[in-house]
Amino acid sequence: MKKILFPTDFSPCARTAFKYASEIAAQMGGIIDIMSIYHLPISDAGSVPPDFIDRMLQEKRNLVQEQIRDFTKEAPRKVIGKCRADYGLFIAQEITDAARYGEYDLIIMGTKGEHNKMEIMLGSVTTNVMMQAPCPVLAIPEDSTFMGIHEIAYATNFQPSDHLAVNQLIEFTNLIKAKIHFVHVETKTPVSSNVEDYFPEGNIPDDFSDFTIINNNSVVEGLDNYVKNNEIDVVALFIPKRRLWERLFHSSVSKRVALHTKVPLLVFRE
Repeated sequence: MKKILFPTDFSPCARTAFKYASEIAAQMGGIIDIMSIYHLPISDAGSVPPDFIDRMLQEKRNLVQEQIRDFTKEAPRKVIGKCRADYGLFIAQEITDAARYGEYDLIIMGTKGEHNKMEIMLGSVTTNVMMQAPCPVLAIPEDSTFMGIHEIAYATNFQPSDHLAVNQLIEFTNLIKAKIHFVHVETKTPVSSNVEDYFPEGNIPDDFSDFTIINNNSVVEGLDNYVKNNEIDVVALFIPKRRLWERLFHSSVSKRVALHTKVPLLVFRE
């Protein structure tokens, strides 16, 4: 996970996330490529002669490149790779395409949280990237302060596909010397505290070494309580492929956790 893509809009939220990204990259010997998406407002593009569009785009590109240089000026040079200003209208799609074609190991980006009904329904750029990305995504809340990553809670439903995420998570934790806690929130009663009961054949993966099973009517609340009580630095989730209507409306537990988490969220996809 040493090739990192960092999309930015130069907001305070992005600056917070970039501090995280720089520290993580330095810690694990990674390189960050900085990416910013730009476009012309429709009102501007429609009010000038076509001959001026190319000039306006070049001016906009130059401005964004200057913003990237300013954005990264205080970061250690050893962690900064390519800086790219890309034209695009659909920001989340541009980011996921860049991650796919560039074969990145990890995307790190800021998230402002989603508080109004429209954002909850349609999703922000960050949550749309998390749902589509070809690699893990680490989303950093805007009010986070980097204090190191020592404890990671992996929320699991004990699905066979968990091993896909767990293998990548172990690679990540080995690089930054962090500990993994495996957490399952059981919303049904009665609840068993024996992990063996969740593996009918008794085939418990060797990597699952630290288990906690919590009983709570809400998965989000159960995880939130665990994070607070155990000083968790990052929550990790695996998002399996879903049917189209679930992707459109983000109705999964994973989406609700993404909306509510107050600590950085590391998301893995199939």
